[in-house]
Amino acid sequence: MTQKSRCMRAGADVRLARLRDATDGTNTLSQLDVSTVKTALEGGGIEVYRSNADEIQIAERVRLHIMDSGVRVFVRDGVMHVRFTARSQRSDFPNAAAEDLFERVRSKVGEPAGKRGYVEQNICVQEVLDPMDESRILDVWHEIVYEKAAAAVDELVDEVRWALEVDKYIAS
Repeated sequence: MTQKSRCMRAGADVRLARLRDATDGTNTLSQLDVSTVKTALEGGGIEVYRSNADEIQIAERVRLHIMDSGVRVFVRDGVMHVRFTARSQRSDFPNAAAEDLFERVRSKVGEPAGKRGYVEQNICVQEVLDPMDESRILDVWHEIVYEKAAAAVDELVDEVRWALEVDKYIAS
């Protein structure tokens, strides 16, 4: 599936807290890296899809043999944060304006996420193109990216579990 995106950074600035290392309770940033966080997530029962230098993609099982990865963990400058994407699709609401589609996501996902400390980071319009004919648009997704800093590994595991449970696809 081919996609074209138009994304914008949200106006809110997130002030990230310093991390607290889970093993000794100090702010020793040198001890925290993606490998350490990945091990802690796996120890907490979280399935990891893949990781790179500063990002861990969390596995979301659609079916036993199909995975998605809409929840991610970032470790940057010694700070851990959880990020997830929620969306509505034009095909589900063919007569709705783009702002109405974003508002559906904000009301169903953004409100409970905000109560937990998540902040809207980006909004994106993704055109899903026909792989056989890229001039044909199959659907348009209206996505909002939410993010929250975690001060400790146990908090991070709890937030990843919550983000996995959130219905990130708004169809009604």
